[in-house]
Amino acid sequence: MRVRHLALVLAAGATVLAVVSGLGACSSSGGASGLPSQSPAANGTPSPAPPSAFGQATNKQYGISIRYPLGWVSAARTAPAGDTSGAPLLSVSWADSKGKVVNGGFVDVLHVSVYALTKPVKPNDVVRYAASFKGIAAGLIKGLPGLKLTEPFKPLTLNGTKGIQITYTYMIHNTPTGAMSYLLPKGRYAYWVSGQSSADTWAASWSKLAPAMASFTIKPVKTK
Repeated sequence: MRVRHLALVLAAGATVLAVVSGLGACSSSGGASGLPSQSPAANGTPSPAPPSAFGQATNKQYGISIRYPLGWVSAARTAPAGDTSGAPLLSVSWADSKGKVVNGGFVDVLHVSVYALTKPVKPNDVVRYAASFKGIAAGLIKGLPGLKLTEPFKPLTLNGTKGIQITYTYMIHNTPTGAMSYLLPKGRYAYWVSGQSSADTWAASWSKLAPAMASFTIKPVKTK
């Protein structure tokens, strides 16, 4: 898929449902219905949250910083060197092991993926090629069972980075699931940040997902 002179290397899907314990790629420190109609981070200001309830995860290679709910189990995966399949360079997930479990997989999940861009994206490019980036975002959720958009795609500025916000629902083995995702192209990478929960646990999960997603920050990184 191309954005005129920009080509984004993408996998077919971005949502990760089942995770296992152990976070390897980031360094961490302790510390349907009901789906929200507005982004908690639309103004770029993280929602306040008790520091004791969240840890901090960072990855210097891709400039990532995000808060995650303490007690959620985590998993990370990196693409093998030389991989040209379009898989994410990095995928990190945190899941509420005490939340909804469907067919052996956790449903209440915070997820971050990093994809490669063939050419760097400047802030104005996100607005200039908005239609193309919306198409890329749509491609990331394409094929999810029972997919329904609950809001039109909308522009987002998250802690200084411009992007696209998507709010949608879909089915996980007949379980209604609500999700919100951000596509944030910056430099040579595109960052995909998602929060999801089953419809019947969304209210409880969102109190943790909202401030976690709103805290996501990208710092400049050196690339060859």
